[in-house]
Amino acid sequence: MPAYRYVAKKGPQELIEGILEADTRANVLTQLVNRGYTPVEVTEASGSSDSAAVSRVKVPVRELNHVTRQLASLVRSQVPILRALRVIGDQTSHPKIRAVIRKIEEDVRQGNTVAQAMGRYPRVFPPLYTSLVHSGEIGGMLEEVLDRLVQQADREEALMGKVRSALIYPFFVAGVGILTVLFLLSFVMPRIVRLFDNFEGVLPLPTRILLTLSDWVCNPSFWGILGGAVFCFFVGLRILGERGYLVRDRLILKLPLIGPMIKQVELARFARSFGLLLDHGIPILHATEIAVPVVGHRVIRMQLSRLSGGLKDGQLLSACLKGMPVATPFLVNTVAVGEESGKVGEALMEVAGFYEKEADRTLGTLATLLEPTVILLVGAIVGFIVMAVLLPIFELSSIVR
Repeated sequence: MPAYRYVAKKGPQELIEGILEADTRANVLTQLVNRGYTPVEVTEASGSSDSAAVSRVKVPVRELNHVTRQLASLVRSQVPILRALRVIGDQTSHPKIRAVIRKIEEDVRQGNTVAQAMGRYPRVFPPLYTSLVHSGEIGGMLEEVLDRLVQQADREEALMGKVRSALIYPFFVAGVGILTVLFLLSFVMPRIVRLFDNFEGVLPLPTRILLTLSDWVCNPSFWGILGGAVFCFFVGLRILGERGYLVRDRLILKLPLIGPMIKQVELARFARSFGLLLDHGIPILHATEIAVPVVGHRVIRMQLSRLSGGLKDGQLLSACLKGMPVATPFLVNTVAVGEESGKVGEALMEVAGFYEKEADRTLGTLATLLEPTVILLVGAIVGFIVMAVLLPIFELSSIVR
């Protein structure tokens, strides 16, 4: 959208300037009136293309967490917000986040709130982030809100770090095993086949299977067919769109250990985000619309998206959750207790903590089982290859004797 530079009256005498993005000049006038300003002048900004380009910027989550931690520290030290933004913009080494921070500083200097300025960059600051910052500005709790955002980011980063650490070794072993098998089938086996040219009689079944696999791997047509099948699979997913991804996510959710762990992680993420929003005064319907998109798994997100319909009909949150397959008895009962005591936000945070611990335990079990399973599987495949090569050699030895 194009950007428009405006001059407006705020009160009887005060003039403010700023930049707004809108489809037309008339929409800018409407936004100014809705904010209680009296428009004086609205012109298209000469740097609108640069502003639009910055608004499409996406930065790494780790950079956003670093900026949030710096901003929380500066606000806690009672540094004025404009100076804090300038300090962060000067200190950050990431060029994209530096450009965004400088644009936010400019917007705040021209009369916008920090939340309004951040809202122009949804690919950098998600709705959960900007809503909490908005509530912190209104309630005078910006420092507390930023601290909570930092804590949540640290928890998610720690959990994702554990997932990566648990999977790196098994995937490394599996990758090395696959490369070893491909090397044996494509390079070693064609040279060993010559030993069997003068073999009288029928080769053992394992050897015949191995020779067939070796022929496939050495045949370019096999790789063409395999590549075409993989390409068709992903194209089919794209053609089917959301239905195809839903089928995939349903299958993932049914996998032993992996399915329950994903469910625990997503429920913890949803409950913590929802609880944060409620604790900071966000209305429950608006909080639902913000917290549900935080869930990454499509099937779980689709089920939780029905919450808003039940809440609009006047049902309690616990009653809405009760009919959902994804909602566990612990989640429903804890929320019900929170509703009785008027502390739904705290109840949801308790749920989040519980499921984060459960996900950690499930991840430990998965890592414990996955490592030896992969090693045994790779060893069994390599052992089969060795056996298939040695069997006809043993038979040749017996014939020579």
